[in-house]
Amino acid sequence: MNSYLAITPKYLSAHRKNTRLTVISVMIAVALVTTIFSMLDVFWTFEKQQVISDDGNYHITVRNVTEEKAASIASRIDVERAVRYCQLDDAALNGHSAVIATGDSGVTDIFSEGLYNRLSILQGVYPEGKNEIAVEAWAAENYGLKIGDTVAVSLDGVTEQFQITGICANLSSTQAEEVIALLIPLEGERSLKPDLEMQLLIRFKNHVNINKAEQAIMDTLNITNDRIAHNERLLALMGQSMNSTVLGLYATGAVLFLLVLVAGVTMIYNTFNISVMDRIRQFGLLRCIGASKRQIKKLVRHEGRYIVLRAIPLGVLIGILLTFVCSAILKFYNSSFFTGIPLFSVSIAGILAGILVGLLTVTLASLSPAKKASRVSPVNAVSGGGETQVTGKTRKGSLSGRTRVETALGIRNAVSKRKTLVLMSASIAISVILFFGFQVFVSFMYSSMKTVKPYTADVSVLSESGLDYDLYTELSDLDGVKRVYGRMFGYVDATFDASRLTDTYKQTVEDIAINSDGTFIAPEKSWLISYDKSQLKWAKTDLIAGTLSEDNLNENNGVIAVVLTNRNGVSMETASLQLGDKITIQTVSGPKEYAVTAILNKVPFSDSNLNLATFITTEKLYTEITGDSTLDVIDIQLKSENPDQTVFKIKSMAGPTVSFLDSRQKNAATTQAFLTMAVFIYGFVLVIALISILNIINTMQTSVSAKTKYIGMMRAVGMSDRQLHKMIISEAGTYGMTGGIIGVLLGAALQRFLITTLLSGTHMTWTFPTLQVVIIFILILIVILLSVAGPLKKIQSKGISETIGSLQ
Repeated sequence: MNSYLAITPKYLSAHRKNTRLTVISVMIAVALVTTIFSMLDVFWTFEKQQVISDDGNYHITVRNVTEEKAASIASRIDVERAVRYCQLDDAALNGHSAVIATGDSGVTDIFSEGLYNRLSILQGVYPEGKNEIAVEAWAAENYGLKIGDTVAVSLDGVTEQFQITGICANLSSTQAEEVIALLIPLEGERSLKPDLEMQLLIRFKNHVNINKAEQAIMDTLNITNDRIAHNERLLALMGQSMNSTVLGLYATGAVLFLLVLVAGVTMIYNTFNISVMDRIRQFGLLRCIGASKRQIKKLVRHEGRYIVLRAIPLGVLIGILLTFVCSAILKFYNSSFFTGIPLFSVSIAGILAGILVGLLTVTLASLSPAKKASRVSPVNAVSGGGETQVTGKTRKGSLSGRTRVETALGIRNAVSKRKTLVLMSASIAISVILFFGFQVFVSFMYSSMKTVKPYTADVSVLSESGLDYDLYTELSDLDGVKRVYGRMFGYVDATFDASRLTDTYKQTVEDIAINSDGTFIAPEKSWLISYDKSQLKWAKTDLIAGTLSEDNLNENNGVIAVVLTNRNGVSMETASLQLGDKITIQTVSGPKEYAVTAILNKVPFSDSNLNLATFITTEKLYTEITGDSTLDVIDIQLKSENPDQTVFKIKSMAGPTVSFLDSRQKNAATTQAFLTMAVFIYGFVLVIALISILNIINTMQTSVSAKTKYIGMMRAVGMSDRQLHKMIISEAGTYGMTGGIIGVLLGAALQRFLITTLLSGTHMTWTFPTLQVVIIFILILIVILLSVAGPLKKIQSKGISETIGSLQ
């Protein structure tokens, strides 16, 4: 043999089946890695456009900025655009609640970019004159408004007449609150309120370090930190957010995508290693005909290069095509949400990721097998020393003494090849770990969104004077209504052990008076909410400690403490109350002591007032504390049949004095966003699972084929087909169960670490994922059974003499 290049084509041709399996495995792994990172790149681009559409294309805002400072900031070399903007709540249009948006003419450039035009005019033109205005489409329809009509706009006791020049697109957030969004030019707004406090929206140029630029603006113009706000979602996607929760998400994402790469590397390495190692005898035979150790090494490495040249281009091409298919599915299946996603998008990052993983992995994977293959002696090759032997004494206390022989042999076959066991178990374990890790992102989205939950209302009726239970009963009996539940809200004076107050709250509220008994004089009232049985049941998803039982609360004069309290739009932990703590509440009959019987992470409502703490109790105890038994809000979930007709009936029953909120559009948009993200994230996990499944099937096929002679000998000495099945299934089961157990233990530990450490700011709670564990082991068992079915059937179709004489 003068050159390894001379024998490589003949060698690969002789072992075309094994080589083809390896090429296919590497190709699939490269394709799936390419698809993962390509879709991630596509989705990142789409999500950035979506955030710009939803929140505006700006990075930071400066509140209460003068014209001089605004001009100075706009002239900076690192600023692309800076425009003034103002949003005023508590306005009214013909007596209906409204919110006014106004600003410089360039503000439309900030809010009209992206996939959807937030300020898009559906009919007419954008208002530019002093007394011109645009209103939302839903308000125009509900209140009979059209272009050319004159409307009265009121703000802070001042009323001006405006002419409607345009009908703008609906904002789901304002429609859900039944608050009309109005667009008014800056000159018209100043006629209502001359002393406007404007905020400056700043968009920096590309590749600017926004944190440094922000600090430079603050230092130069003497602007304090409390006047700066951030477009956190956009900054997060740009990798320039310093928010602690976002930083936690960065770290979580880095850990998970590092695991994705490790998974791809491990699985390709395993496939190539087994393909080479299961041909040890053939390498020995090559030694018999004169091949040197150096030539054997070169042969194996050249095989790796051959696989790379065949697998990577095909894998990348398939990955690009899969990206096109995934984009098309998203675009056409949910056209309302993904209308702007590119149909044909080639991701350089995805292609490079696929090439890098395939190239480096196969190169590294060929090193160890090449070294071991070169060490095979001709004597061992001729004698079959590289194969599993039937002979040999079984030590006392081995598996064969406690299990059936065929089961013990299967486990021994798996354990005897330690490297194969480690690689197989590792590839399965990494897939399980990734499943647990990506589940954290889904849980984070689920906990942070107010919809896609059992308690989400389609419509709500509210009244400041209260809603009696007669209306509650009538709505419950109405056809088309699926579920009705109500709440009472109130404010009470509550106090407890002063040591439970957090340092954050103490810094926010100064000069807290401490009593001699360790309690304190509450500087603010606490928010009290009533829950019925259904709402207590739904609240279990946010339960941190204790039990949620209406009977238990009533019997023990109990209240539920809520960890996070909303203050000025920011969730804050004001008190670290524990189970059994005593809360003294000023009731209508005097001060009374209540016990904390449960602790919730948060409630799905917000309050505009500054509250000391938030407590929940039963309707019975709420009435005893406040003396009020009327409901403040009634939430209604609708059936799918004729919802618009049901809504019309509800409005008629509620009457004109009751506020009516329709959240269906907002719920649908948020639910769609959640489901899309969940499908996208689980798509990553599915891709990794596919790699694992293909890896297990390919490995078991190779493993069983390599034992052809061994299996023939077992059949020759009397092993039945049933025993043969059990032996092979035991071997595959050893790989699967070992990987599954390791994956569950490490995956649960990773999940707990991500939630309690990296995402501690989200106050998510971790519980052992029992259901997920059961599903994982069922799937592993199914894959194991599928992986051995084909090879066993093929071997059983051969005669005993044929299998014993096989070189495989």
